[in-house]
Amino acid sequence: MCRSWRAPTSILDQDLYKFCMQQALLEHYPDVGVEYVFINRDPTTKLNQQAVDWLKSRIAAFASLVPQPDEIAYLKSACPYLSSAYLDFLDRLPVVCTLNSHGDLEMRITGKWSEVILYEVPLLSLVSEAYFKFVDTDWSFGTRRRRDFRTQDTVMAGLAQVPKALPGMVTGSSNMYLARKYNVPPVGTVGHEWTMGIAGARGHAFFANFDRSLATLYNGVRHDSGDPFKFIESVHAHYTSLEIDPKTKVIVFSDGLDPDAAIKIKTHCEKFGLNCSFGIGTNFTNDYMKLSNPEQKSKAVNIVIKLFRCNDKYCVKLSDVKTKHTGDLKEVQRAQSELSLSGMLE
Repeated sequence: MCRSWRAPTSILDQDLYKFCMQQALLEHYPDVGVEYVFINRDPTTKLNQQAVDWLKSRIAAFASLVPQPDEIAYLKSACPYLSSAYLDFLDRLPVVCTLNSHGDLEMRITGKWSEVILYEVPLLSLVSEAYFKFVDTDWSFGTRRRRDFRTQDTVMAGLAQVPKALPGMVTGSSNMYLARKYNVPPVGTVGHEWTMGIAGARGHAFFANFDRSLATLYNGVRHDSGDPFKFIESVHAHYTSLEIDPKTKVIVFSDGLDPDAAIKIKTHCEKFGLNCSFGIGTNFTNDYMKLSNPEQKSKAVNIVIKLFRCNDKYCVKLSDVKTKHTGDLKEVQRAQSELSLSGMLE
């Protein structure tokens, strides 16, 4: 199946929160060194040599991308919180990445965190595109897990045509390129890597420190793993205990959602007086059926790129979902032991 649309097309083909976190890193942790690793959660999905060769060529193309004057002007207009100093830095960002393949795809990204933070999103989208372009071609018609750039563009074009007055309207796009193209607000939250990296560089703590001051300052919280219904109840109880009206807060849900799941979650939020919004990526931009059997879904790849080390200290992510733990296995087990969560790997 031939597809001529080739990503990456622009440095704006990136999620908003990456630019925001990068600016914060430049201001507070400009010289912190990190290592990211690529993780394939489904070992049955492998790239063939043709896919690897194509991927290398696209990474080389990514390395040649530079912000255009009109793109910098858009960032100044759409994101006034991005400083001139940051935009000047972005205009001379070095891109260095290596790719090795030994049957299983292996990628490690090392360097200053403030310089390499932008790699995750385009690399994941390119790996997905390579797989479905050269390995699993039995299909027909989110940024990190989209099938290819054209698919995400097509989906966003359709969503942008929905009248703004209708319930359930599109409130924006995390992809800066598409937000600009379709004149919708760029939106986003914050990545797991921020908490993981700061914990590696400075120490750790989150929920225990989410006191009344922070809970008041932040518009809401994000749910990305575990039982969303229990989370709603816990968030309601937490705000209530802090004497904060839950009706003034919002939960952003982004854990592998589809429209049916979003409707059920919204109903539960309404029961507890909480506002909600939904980030749906994979199930919009990877919603395909097999060519050989139009009744059967074409499964999306299950891939991530996560922080592995920060300032030579291991970084781990402990999730409510066992398969989403990331990091060096011994360090994951040590963290679980210290937190009395030793059963989470079973």
